[in-house]
Amino acid sequence: MKYLLLLCLCVFSLNTSADNAWPEWNSFKSTYINADGRVIDGSNNQSITTSEGQAYALFFALVANDKPTFSKLLKWTENNLAKGDLTSNLPAWSWGLNDKNQTFQVLDANSASDADLWIAYTLVQAGRVWNNYKYKSLAFLISNQILKNEAVQIPNFGWMILPGAKGFILNNHFWRLNPSYLPIQIFKQFSVLYPSSPWQEITVNSVKFLIQSSPLGIAPEWSYVYYSNGVILDQNEANIGGYNAIRVYLWLGMLNDLDTDKKALIAHYSPFSDIITQDKDVYEYYDLLAKKQGGNKPKGFSAAVLPFLASSNNAGLAREFASTKSFVTNSTKPDQYYDSVLTLFGKGWFDGRYEFDKDGQLTIKP
Repeated sequence: MKYLLLLCLCVFSLNTSADNAWPEWNSFKSTYINADGRVIDGSNNQSITTSEGQAYALFFALVANDKPTFSKLLKWTENNLAKGDLTSNLPAWSWGLNDKNQTFQVLDANSASDADLWIAYTLVQAGRVWNNYKYKSLAFLISNQILKNEAVQIPNFGWMILPGAKGFILNNHFWRLNPSYLPIQIFKQFSVLYPSSPWQEITVNSVKFLIQSSPLGIAPEWSYVYYSNGVILDQNEANIGGYNAIRVYLWLGMLNDLDTDKKALIAHYSPFSDIITQDKDVYEYYDLLAKKQGGNKPKGFSAAVLPFLASSNNAGLAREFASTKSFVTNSTKPDQYYDSVLTLFGKGWFDGRYEFDKDGQLTIKP
């Protein structure tokens, strides 16, 4: 009888584990992450790996409580993108096959702040969740590197995060910024964890920038800005509302309802919610002149807007999307990397696998 009881307990444990599995993560891991811990975007012949891909995969591995994969991802990132030392080097943003010499190597050594922010954030959360002091310490050092290399005090505006360490300041008058590189929940968490640093000011200014750079409530891909008395005079760039901008709605939708800035931000971007409601779909770009969506309908875009729709008092449409849209859940070819990560973020949050509290701290649901 005792052995039968033990057998039943083991079967129950296995079934519980299976029920808690994250199929989208398991599919992503088997399709895009090699044995060494490298995330491979197979949409081109260079087998590109980006610091963004490594950062996002680290976050998903943490949510999935996948410690072995997390460790591999971090090790590969440090060894190949950060010259073997993340304590003193921000990761290069692009690595892959060099067409000229047919060697796999760093293709662009410049940093990408969106990846750096997510790496630092994920490390500090992993340190807390898994009680790993090394991860916490590494997160602190990376956050300091971000401030040193990617943060700037813009005259008459204040501290902001640039998209990377080099190439985004023109003649000390123009700053090229990317709204999708400004996840407010990360800034708020850093403000709590590192109160003596500029993170609080970065948070306030980023909220202001997100509103000022999108006067029609539609997020731009990039913004060329010239600050005079704190006013954005030029935020125009072609290809409005595309592959970068979709993440603006994703990050904002995932803000906690108790976040003091969420209500105003969601209200400001409500025109995009209205467009989705009207079109019953999300296209790859929004044409500002024609005032309509256009292009293809990337699968991941519908997943990315689930939190945004749910936060825009449009939960019914979010549920409709979640039940009827064809998301990327099982890809046999590694050519849908971006759709896959958007699905993991948006649908993962919508399914209740994780959430952020009002101060940006991560909560992982069992």
